[in-house]
Amino acid sequence: MVKILICDGLDKSGLKILRSAEGVEADTPDGLGAAEIKAILPQYDAMIVRSRTRVTADLIESAQRLKAVGRAGTGVDNIDVEAASARGILVMNTPGANAMAAAEHTLALMLALARHIPQATGSMRHGLWEKKKFVGTELYHQTLGIVGLGKIGSIVADRALAMKMRVLVYDPHIVPEMAAVLGVEYVSFDDLLAGSDFITVHTPLTGETHWILNRQTLAKTKPGVRIVNCARGGLIDEAALREFLSNGHVAGAALDVFEIEPPTGSPLLDMPNVIFTPHLGASSLQAQENVSVAISSQLLDYLQRGLIRNAINFPSVSMKDYERLRPYLLLAERLGNLQGQLCRAVQKLDITYAGPDLQEVPLQPLTQTVIKGLLDPVMAEKVNLINAPLLLKERHIELTVSTTSQSRGYTGEITVKVKGCGKDEYSASAAVFPGQEVRLVRLNDYMLEAELEGINLIVQNLDKPGTIGHIGTTLGNFNVNIANMHLARSRERDRAIAIIRVDNEAPPEALESLRSHPSIIFVQQVKL
Repeated sequence: MVKILICDGLDKSGLKILRSAEGVEADTPDGLGAAEIKAILPQYDAMIVRSRTRVTADLIESAQRLKAVGRAGTGVDNIDVEAASARGILVMNTPGANAMAAAEHTLALMLALARHIPQATGSMRHGLWEKKKFVGTELYHQTLGIVGLGKIGSIVADRALAMKMRVLVYDPHIVPEMAAVLGVEYVSFDDLLAGSDFITVHTPLTGETHWILNRQTLAKTKPGVRIVNCARGGLIDEAALREFLSNGHVAGAALDVFEIEPPTGSPLLDMPNVIFTPHLGASSLQAQENVSVAISSQLLDYLQRGLIRNAINFPSVSMKDYERLRPYLLLAERLGNLQGQLCRAVQKLDITYAGPDLQEVPLQPLTQTVIKGLLDPVMAEKVNLINAPLLLKERHIELTVSTTSQSRGYTGEITVKVKGCGKDEYSASAAVFPGQEVRLVRLNDYMLEAELEGINLIVQNLDKPGTIGHIGTTLGNFNVNIANMHLARSRERDRAIAIIRVDNEAPPEALESLRSHPSIIFVQQVKL
């Protein structure tokens, strides 16, 4: 039974998906605090949060069973992604599912700010009729500065252009050509600050963007500027914003988010030229349904099928790419697993992808699958696709990845080379055959076709008569039944290799008996 804890509520459409899935239990307890969540989280395989619950390193450490954290929304600044990655926990969000709601809320706040709508409403509720007090400004032909041209920023830009605004954008993570396609002007951050009548921020909260609007940057803005924030509260230094609102340099601000939520004690709450909403950017009926369906579907895909979408700490795979990659993911893990059992104290790992099947698909999932397979046999702790690269780095294993179009006739081939201490060095190649069967096609210099599954004995020997007979007799003496055997010999025909699949594990005495034969050079039992 897969158990999912829903901490901050979830629209009924997503709950229906989870609760109709076979073997899934979704719990939605009310009003859980951090202590209560920590107490019950060890029972769960996954959790879904929104913005309220903070998934800290301490919380993650207590949840030994946890495999995934889903954020029903875009930001993940309330989740310790680094701690989750170290524990092998997938973190995913739902980018774009609430983009339209957030963009429209931004525009609603901008219009309300320009025309003093909340203040005028409050005045009328007190029986007043103050037409002259609430003279506003039009958006027509005003300049809007957008910091961050992601999905939400792009929608805001498109709507602003429709209202005949001039739109300036700053985003160091896009190319200027992207802005040109949208019909907006790409400028430096300083030029945006100096030239905008309205500024709206649409970036994630990172070390780079924290307090991106502060005393220094606000001082560079155009006098009378109005500021809107529907993204993340930590993007604005609230104390600095109060100063510039007080002296009139900033004419007004509209905020949906705050650095601390609820914003008790915020220096902005008593400012008459600031309007507020309580983090409502994604709070439309459509957005709630969209993020609920998205996160529920993504979690089930991962927990039940291994399909990863919209992950923060792992490369996402589309359904189309996943179907193409699926046999190669199996191949990659078993190749890595084979090499992890053959080579002692791996110091270097080299992965090569070849053939047309592997030219236009994301290769990072395959690379992390190889690493997982390599480390599984030697690590006492749990190794999975998420923490495998971190564990590889901790063990100071050098990684090299390359691609080539040459694949010796196979549509897709993966080669994994490892180098260990001393002269320990192995190269293994595998390919996908018709029917999506994976086969080992080369081991060091030996060309062969062997299944990558089950218990196998790998025996290298001098190519002398009677050696294979001795192997069969020895295994028979220890009641080890041979299922099949694949043989190959070197080009010089002086050495040979046998990959022998057996029905049951050969005991150490059988392996020692084989190694004692004068013609046998190497014996290793591997489990795939």
